[in-house]
Amino acid sequence: MFDQLLSRQFHILRHRNGPYSEERQQYLSFLIREGRSRSTLQAVCGLLYSISQLLPLDRRVTIPQIETAADEYGKPRHCSQRSLQVVKRWFVYHATKCFRFLRCLHEPIAKQAFGLELEAFLTFEIRERGLAPETILNRRRSLSVFLTWLATKVESLAEVTPDHIARYFTTVGVQRRWKRTTISFVVNQLRQFFRFAESKGWCRSRLAATIDAPRMYGLERLPRGPAWADVQRLIRASRGNDPSNIRDHAILLLLAVYGFRSGEVRLLRLDELDWERETVHVRRSKQRKSQRYPLVREVGDAILHYLRKVRPQSRHPEVFLTLKHPHQPLSGGGFGTIVRKRMHRLGLKLHSYGPHTLRHACATHLLSEGFSLKEIGDHLGHVSPVATQMYTKVDLASLREVGEFDLRWLVAYTKDSVHRATPIYSRGDIAALRAVAEFGLGGLL
Repeated sequence: MFDQLLSRQFHILRHRNGPYSEERQQYLSFLIREGRSRSTLQAVCGLLYSISQLLPLDRRVTIPQIETAADEYGKPRHCSQRSLQVVKRWFVYHATKCFRFLRCLHEPIAKQAFGLELEAFLTFEIRERGLAPETILNRRRSLSVFLTWLATKVESLAEVTPDHIARYFTTVGVQRRWKRTTISFVVNQLRQFFRFAESKGWCRSRLAATIDAPRMYGLERLPRGPAWADVQRLIRASRGNDPSNIRDHAILLLLAVYGFRSGEVRLLRLDELDWERETVHVRRSKQRKSQRYPLVREVGDAILHYLRKVRPQSRHPEVFLTLKHPHQPLSGGGFGTIVRKRMHRLGLKLHSYGPHTLRHACATHLLSEGFSLKEIGDHLGHVSPVATQMYTKVDLASLREVGEFDLRWLVAYTKDSVHRATPIYSRGDIAALRAVAEFGLGGLL
């Protein structure tokens, strides 16, 4: 291992005869499998030698011991304070990773408050209700915060009262500045949990029914995205021969042309691109179904250019990977950062930034071009037409036509008898009136 990374015989013998040589070589082999570059492996090789002199690689150590060793490692160095902090962080990172790989890192597991009850509830949600992993993860995060706070107030769920739950929102909710949508989400999680707890006899009956949620209105929020002219500027700005431009250009085209969700692009696999039939197979994460799309030539060329010029050889099946070693699939946060940075770079003034705004922009653009809600819903992968109806609120041209439509002549009333009121249909087109009525009714469903 050492003779493959080091060139001088003196250094090879020094590392081979140094302390914990076998353990250090095992960790270096692990980094090679991760796809680390040769320069990184050479730097880590010297760092591991210093770690082995300060810490025993064959015994269990703790994070505080690693941090103390990092201070010792940085003492003889004559550099700025900022550079010293970077050196220490590098030491702690690889020492922690090395001991964890060798299974010698002692990491006390923090005990989750009401952990047994939480795990029983989440198991029920998976097995009986069949909820998606992302939904389970969100419920775990939300309920863990609540149960940790609740453990400081009561010792068992049987002691929980409506007042405890109300105080949770007036303290934690106020501190975190929760909006109505967040409060409504947390209320839904608590209701589901306490309904399950009631069925098990863990808490008082009808406790879930006492949790009030703020009033939410259907289709009350506007789907806000950039104007299509700004989307075109964003696509043009991503063109170039730089590796980041080549990769991001393909990502932005998938988001803007097809209106894919960020997770659907991020988890797109190589075997889901059918180059012979020129189709792309997308797994809809929310509906747990798949959908095939024709691969537009410009989008296909952008993806092919990325695969040939930028994407490294990797064991990962995902199409889009990180540009730096070790090459891994993009995380959700990293994927969002790619889009947000490019939007900020153009100076776009938006209500919100991120990949999902391009989905809204795609739908709004299709609506302005005259596509029906059914066609737009099919393109976006909506199961219910209600999910697509929110885009009618941003169709300003159609809304203006409805607002200017004169309905005063539709019903004539006599001055002395309301019951003699007679609708006058002969003055207008019945088909047009039905269309207006259905359009107005659609916003109420």
